Amino acid sequence: MVIVITGPIASGKSTVALQLARELERTGSRTAVIDLDIVHDRLDVKGSASDATWSLARRAAATQTNTFLEKGVTVVIAEGSFNGPVDRAAFVEHLQANAEPVFVTLRVSFEEALRRAERDPTRGLSRDRAFLESYFAASAETLAATPATDLVIDTEQMTATAAATAIARVLPRN
Repeated sequence: MVIVITGPIASGKSTVALQLARELERTGSRTAVIDLDIVHDRLDVKGSASDATWSLARRAAATQTNTFLEKGVTVVIAEGSFNGPVDRAAFVEHLQANAEPVFVTLRVSFEEALRRAERDPTRGLSRDRAFLESYFAASAETLAATPATDLVIDTEQMTATAAATAIARVLPRN
């Protein structure tokens, strides 16, 4: 099983993914989490944030997902920016044939995202109000067009633990 957790900056993707992995492991699933930002940073030695590098990162994340599945991992959780159709396609097209991902989209307001980012010393550019404002404005249309098949969770209304439980509850059982 492949679960893709996506959403805007500071929506809680990493936190929810790790909490979901813990929840699934408690029920006996062997899990792995792939952080798209880390995959991207490993590929991007020049510090570029180009669309081409992000596309390569999504394909590399799919390859890594396939490797985990081949090695007996029962649930792979990929988290990162898989918001738009092109982003998703770059990932899904490179998954093994029997992998049908479940998409989870997290929601958060700009104000809450800024509050979270400003309080997180590990963040870089996303702590900058102007950058984050520009990101939210540029991605508003894409985020508003979330496919109806996604499980959508408002992380301002739900803790990471509650979000993980909600996701685990709707997953197909093998």
